[in-house]
Amino acid sequence: MSLLLLPLILPLPQDQVSDRLDALARENQVLNAKIEALADELERRDLGELAPSELTRVAGMGHSASRVYSNDHGTSVGGYGEFLYNLPAGAGNTFDALRGVLYVGHRFTENWLVNTEIEFEHGSTSKSGSASLEFGYLEYLASESFALRAGLLLVPMGLVNENHEPTAYLPVSRPKVEQRLMPSTWREMGLGAWGRKDNLEWRTYVVNGLRGADFDDSGLRGGRQKGSKADAEDLALVQRVDWHASPGLTVGGSFYVGNSAGNNEDLGGSLGTRIVELHATWQEGPWRLQALAAQAEIDGAQAFNQSFIDDPELDNPSLANTLRGAYLQLGYNVLASSESSMALSPYVRFETLDTQADLPSNAVADPRFDEDIVTVGLALEPTDGVIIKLDYARSDENSDRTALLIGYSF
Repeated sequence: MSLLLLPLILPLPQDQVSDRLDALARENQVLNAKIEALADELERRDLGELAPSELTRVAGMGHSASRVYSNDHGTSVGGYGEFLYNLPAGAGNTFDALRGVLYVGHRFTENWLVNTEIEFEHGSTSKSGSASLEFGYLEYLASESFALRAGLLLVPMGLVNENHEPTAYLPVSRPKVEQRLMPSTWREMGLGAWGRKDNLEWRTYVVNGLRGADFDDSGLRGGRQKGSKADAEDLALVQRVDWHASPGLTVGGSFYVGNSAGNNEDLGGSLGTRIVELHATWQEGPWRLQALAAQAEIDGAQAFNQSFIDDPELDNPSLANTLRGAYLQLGYNVLASSESSMALSPYVRFETLDTQADLPSNAVADPRFDEDIVTVGLALEPTDGVIIKLDYARSDENSDRTALLIGYSF
C-alpha cells in the first residue's frame, strides 16, 4: 500500500478531530447567517420594506419618496412626519403637529408608475391646518436612465424642494433662502423629463407660471399655485443639472424662466421672472456640508408696484427688481468613529437673504427683509429614519427662536 495513503487510513489524534469539528461548526454558522441575511433582504425587497437609508434616490426625490422605484410591480407606501416645539423670542411658545405625510405609489408595469405625496399640516383642517396633494405624477420609464413624467411636479430647484424629508437635512427649519426665492415647498402642474448619463443627472420641466399678483416685499412665496385651478396663461421652463463629481460630492445648478402676469390685466401682461441657483453637497466620513446661492430677477416690478399705489385701498407690496440669498451649512457626526449605529451631529448654518436687493424707484425699503441668520444646533439620529433636532437661530432682525423637532421617515 502506498505510504501516501496512510494519513487517510490511520485515525487522527483526538485533539485534531475536535479542532476540525469546531472549525466546520464555525463555518456552518457563518454560512447560515449569510443565508438568513440574504433571505431577509429578498423578503424585504418583495414587500417593499427597505429602510429609508437603503432606498435609492431617483431623479432628485427623497429616499422615502423614491420607494415606488424599488418595486418591480404593485403598491408601495412610505411617509414622514414632523412635530415641532417652537419657542420664538417675544412670542408665545407653540407645539405643533407640523406635518404628517404619506407617500403612495403604484408600479403598473416595468415602465409605468404613479407616485404621490399626501400631506396633512398642523394636525387638523379645522384649526388652520390643511390637507394637500404635495405632488402626484404619472411616469413612463423608458429605461433606467431616461423617463417622462407629468402631473403635479416638485419644481427641481435647490437642495430641499424635492428632498424635504426631515432626515435629509440637519437644522429644524428649511433655509429661508429656499423658502422665499425658490420657494419651497414649490409644486406646479406640468410635464417634463429626467435622465442621467455617467455622473450627470438632469431634469427639464415645463410648468404653469407663478401667480405674480401675490408677490410682495418678502419674496416670491405667495406666487405658488400648488396645482389648485392654476392660471396657465403663462408657462415657465425649469432646467436642472447635477454632476456627481465623486462619491459624496455633488455640484449643480438650476434656472427658472417664465412670465408671472398670467391673466391678471392689472399687471399689464408682463412680469418676467427669472431664478437661478447654484448648489453643492459634500459628505465624507463624519462631515456633512451643504451650500447654495440664489438670485431672482423680476421684469416689470416698477409697474407692478405702481398698480398698487394707484389704488388707495391697497398697500404697496414694494416688489424688488432683484432678490438674493445664500447659505452654508456644516455638520459633524461625533459618533462616526465608534461602533454605534447612532449619529450625533452638532451643526451650524450661516444664511444671508435680501428680498429687496435692488428696488425700483417707487418701492419702499424695509430693513426686515435684509436678514443675516446664524443657526446652531444638535441632531440625534438614534436609528435609520428617526431624527431629533434642537437648535437656536439668531437673526440680526430680532426674530430669534429656539426649536425642538422630532421627525421620522419610512
